[in-house]
Amino acid sequence: MASKHSSSILDLSFAMDCTGSMGSYIKSATDNIRSIVDEIVSKEMTNIRLALVEYRDHPPQDTTFITRVHNFTDKVQEMKGWLEQCSAQGGGDEPEAVADALHDILKLSWRSEATKICVLISDAPPHGLKQCTDSFPDGCPLGHDPLKIAREMAEKNITLYVVGVEPPICKFLLQTSSTVFIFVVVSFA
Repeated sequence: MASKHSSSILDLSFAMDCTGSMGSYIKSATDNIRSIVDEIVSKEMTNIRLALVEYRDHPPQDTTFITRVHNFTDKVQEMKGWLEQCSAQGGGDEPEAVADALHDILKLSWRSEATKICVLISDAPPHGLKQCTDSFPDGCPLGHDPLKIAREMAEKNITLYVVGVEPPICKFLLQTSSTVFIFVVVSFA
């Protein structure tokens, strides 16, 4: 069966945890995103669009922002500018606004004919998993369900790559057919 998406048309989005616990990882994460973008552009893939959703947590855990959405652009320098503005601060409890970030990713202006990819970079689970200290043990205060959103992403042919920098991050998302979990081992030696 032939793919209904053109391999030369790509919508690539990143959802990145920008809480304080990402302090030792955020520079590496933004550098790696830049490298990925440069690699794709060097392959002369001219029909690529990039998006970024930064996320932190809900008040009172964090009062700066829950999510900050940068919708798709075809301008690589604009994406790199967004990455330059990313900083790790805030948060509070261990879980973060992962569900909100995925909700905002789903609402981006995805092209129907594009190959659709989302890369989630995080070191903390979403609210409501009841496996750690959680100020919102019943889940996202705005009612977003990360599993439901991941299933919706799969239905819309959005492949979700979860890059976890510390275990046990977001393994629950693997229950959807279009999610790939990548555990990153970091050595400070």
